[in-house]
Order: sequence, then C-alpha cells, then structure tokens
Amino acid sequence: MRDIFAPIMIEDKLNRLTNFLPKARKTIFELTDKEKITRSKRFLLTVLIQKTIAHYSVGDSKEVVCNSLLQTIDAFEQGFKWKGFKYSYGGYDTMIWLLSLGVLCDIFTEDFKRITDILQRDGANDTLLSTIITYKQPGWQASNAPVIQQHPYAKATGLENAQDIKNYLDKVWYQGHSDSYWHGLHKNTRVNNYFGYWSWESAALAKIKNIEDSSLKNQKYYPYDAVHW
Repeated sequence: MRDIFAPIMIEDKLNRLTNFLPKARKTIFELTDKEKITRSKRFLLTVLIQKTIAHYSVGDSKEVVCNSLLQTIDAFEQGFKWKGFKYSYGGYDTMIWLLSLGVLCDIFTEDFKRITDILQRDGANDTLLSTIITYKQPGWQASNAPVIQQHPYAKATGLENAQDIKNYLDKVWYQGHSDSYWHGLHKNTRVNNYFGYWSWESAALAKIKNIEDSSLKNQKYYPYDAVHW
C-alpha cells in the first residue's frame, strides 16, 4: 500500500470501479442517443483514470498500472475533448496525468502519440505540456506559452532539484487544487470516491531531468516508486 491518507477507502474504491467497468461499457454499447453516448464516454474516461491511479495507490506493480493506463488511453481517444480552460476545467489534470504516467510507465511511442494526437487536435500546448511531451516525442512543437492552468502547475516548470520538488509538494501542489473535484475526497466518510493524491508531473519531471530524488522517498504526494520502476 502506497497511500498514507485512507488506504482502506482506496481498496474499496478500486474494487467498486473494477466491478462497475463491464456495466459501463455495456451501457455505452447499447446507447443510441449521441449526447448520452458522449457523456457516458467522458464518464468512462474518468472511471479509468481513477482506477489507474488507485492501482498505484494500493501498491500494484508497474505492469498492472501500465495496463490500466493503456485502457485509459483508449477511453481518452473516445471521450476527451479540450475546449479551453474556461470550458474544460479539470481537463488539464487529465492531460498532465496521462502524459506523466506515460513517461513513468515507459509506454511505447505509438501509444504516447495517441495522447498527443488528441492534444494536437484540440490545440492544447504550453511550456509544461511540451516539456513532458518532447521527452518521448522529440518532434513535438515545443512551446514557451504560459501554463494553461497557472495554479498550481506554473510552479512545476521551475522544478530543477529535489528541494524544489519538496517545496512544490509541501506548499503548492495540493493547496493549488482546492477547486478540483478530487480535493479532500479522503475526508468524505459518506461517499467514498477517494483514489489517491499523487503529483505525477513532479515524478515525470524528476525522471526527465534525471533529478536525484532519494530524499523524496517518503515525500507526501510524490510517487517515488513510479520514478524507479
């Protein structure tokens, strides 16, 4: 178990997500209304993202997490649409999480490109996105544009060593997500939707920049194991 906040909640959440997936896929297959299909595909993407992260949180292996990630990429191709930050709040998390997990899981370039093709289609690019993308896809058009979701991700562009990452995670990352749907889920004892808190971009940047991170092994929100798979 990697999660330190509510491990029992995550185990329960993962079991429920796993059991729910066949029903969700069957529902989409049977739908005929285009709007309902679109909403259901978007919801399926959310379910699979949460399931992938929950696998990591409970301590599952790289193989299990990465296989779940590939299923999530399938759903991303079918259910994601970026309409700009004003209209797609939460979408930036999705992009950052999938790209960062793609780096950490060492997925094949063609699978990684399935993510970036959607970003290219929707015109999503900035300094942070391009830093992560060009690590695996050098031909991507690098961008110096300001980070789309400034708070907290703008601070991530300055992570150059372990102390920078520690400061970011201690003072910026979780606090900066106070408006996100997943913020504070570990405190909700009535409805369990908690799947874990992890700053995937911190880990991806540590790997990309070859940052010595032994001091971060027990750092809150830092997925240390994923950097060292």
